[in-house]
Amino acid sequence: MRKWAFLAALFGALVLSNRVPAQPREDGARQAQNCLLHVAAAVDMETMPDGRVTIPVKFEGHDHRLMVDTGGYINTVTPQLAREEGYATEVSHGNRLQGVGNRVLKTYVVSKDFSIGNAHGEDYEFYVDVFNNLFADGTLAPEILANYDVDLDFGHDRLNLIQPQHCAGGVVYWTKSPAIILPMEIEDRTHIRIPVTIDGKTIMATVDTGSAISIVTMRAATQFFGINEKSAGLQSRGIVAVNGMPAPVYVYPFQDLTFGGVTIRRPFIEIVSDAVWNKDDLLLGIDVLRQLHLYIAYGEKKLYVTSALAN
Repeated sequence: MRKWAFLAALFGALVLSNRVPAQPREDGARQAQNCLLHVAAAVDMETMPDGRVTIPVKFEGHDHRLMVDTGGYINTVTPQLAREEGYATEVSHGNRLQGVGNRVLKTYVVSKDFSIGNAHGEDYEFYVDVFNNLFADGTLAPEILANYDVDLDFGHDRLNLIQPQHCAGGVVYWTKSPAIILPMEIEDRTHIRIPVTIDGKTIMATVDTGSAISIVTMRAATQFFGINEKSAGLQSRGIVAVNGMPAPVYVYPFQDLTFGGVTIRRPFIEIVSDAVWNKDDLLLGIDVLRQLHLYIAYGEKKLYVTSALAN
């Protein structure tokens, strides 16, 4: 594998950084300056028909769009993008990597110049994977995202990559009201898991902007909520493709999904067979997440949450 590095440009402090409380100590002005949020990249998000979002990027100076995938690990591009940019594919001799539907990814390309907004990276690896969507040319995963704080402003369709060197906790620039601060577990170096409460029961959830829907396994539905195939209110959706594989899918009238003090009423969460999804008890997809403003502080292992329209 080739080494890769991201050459992030340090631009001005976030426009609303005056809302971030400086915490000066003996060094006064220097400490106040360090408490500002410095933006490496700020771009508009576009919503695909299934609700997931893409951002504009450039490969070798050419415009493309990648889907934002906080639930992934590796970055991917489509075979078409690889051909358009004239990339030579290389075979990975390391760990076997899986794409959607458990496809094994074996080949990757290396970009000479990759950029998000005004931040540029060199020698980045992108695995080649079929992405059957006309609105995106691949996926952007925490392999890049986790080098930053990721600010997902769904209320204004903006994504900001923030330099992580700032005062601990001083990140909530978009509202004067308190944000909910949730501890994050990070699995497999990238997967974000947070505690949420559904109908009074606490369960760990994976935050996945790369999923169009939110799902819970039948095993977890039984363990945490006492739901099974015979439960009143459970409705079958029939056989539906999940993770690229057909499976029986159900829906249940959950009432409340709560992130600390932020509540989503009647969340739509599909219950799926453990045979096709056994990685996470609960996966929160974009259908739930886009109702929130999320600030992911990977370094602090904290997720800051408000409603999407908090101001």
